[in-house]
Amino acid sequence: MFDTQKAWEKVSGMTARRPARRILLWAMPLAAALILGVFFSWRNTWTEYCAYDVAQAFTLKDGTQATLAPGATLRYQPHKAPRQIRMTGQVHYAVARDESHPFRVTAPSATVTVLGTVFQVIDRDSTARVDVTEGRVRFEGPAGEGVVLTAGQSASLQDGAPVLDEASLPNPAAWATGLFRYEATPLETVLKDLSAFYGVSLQAKGDTADKALTGEFPTESLDDILELIALALDVEIDKQ
Repeated sequence: MFDTQKAWEKVSGMTARRPARRILLWAMPLAAALILGVFFSWRNTWTEYCAYDVAQAFTLKDGTQATLAPGATLRYQPHKAPRQIRMTGQVHYAVARDESHPFRVTAPSATVTVLGTVFQVIDRDSTARVDVTEGRVRFEGPAGEGVVLTAGQSASLQDGAPVLDEASLPNPAAWATGLFRYEATPLETVLKDLSAFYGVSLQAKGDTADKALTGEFPTESLDDILELIALALDVEIDKQ
């Protein structure tokens, strides 16, 4: 026999469940949109570094080592563009090599593009300078004019265009590496390098035209370095 009570309970149950299905169908696209929103927000997140009173070193997502001089800033998007850097001040880079993804530094006055190398960028007072320790970089001014620099070369902006520095010092990034490195470097050049780093005047007495230095010296003590040079090259150095 047809049971009207059971039939009514069955129909009532189906009716009660229909709104839940409709709610679920509406909720699915909303949840998907929320997940996508969170993903894109995460992907576009910026990581920022800055150095205050002392130099500070950081490891970026791709393995690049960045050392910031006091007052410098660096920011990048680690999940979207880990090798596209924006910076101000003075930063030294030891770039992890990745030939398929060039490393690009954008400063207020210039841009630098590399594959894998060691270099520093200085951007202050609307001008910029690049010093290369290893590898090759392309240094471009705001107008797009560029120059390729190799190890041991430096360039700075003049009237918005990069110009090669013919008298660059051998250790422009000693502040970041903590070392002076010399390879058959004339003593006169060594003393100019040390004078610029420590803010003193160094002069060797006597004829030093044939004097050259090879070696590594930590930057902690100028007096220790001068003592070693004096012993190695048999010279007397005057410090003022």
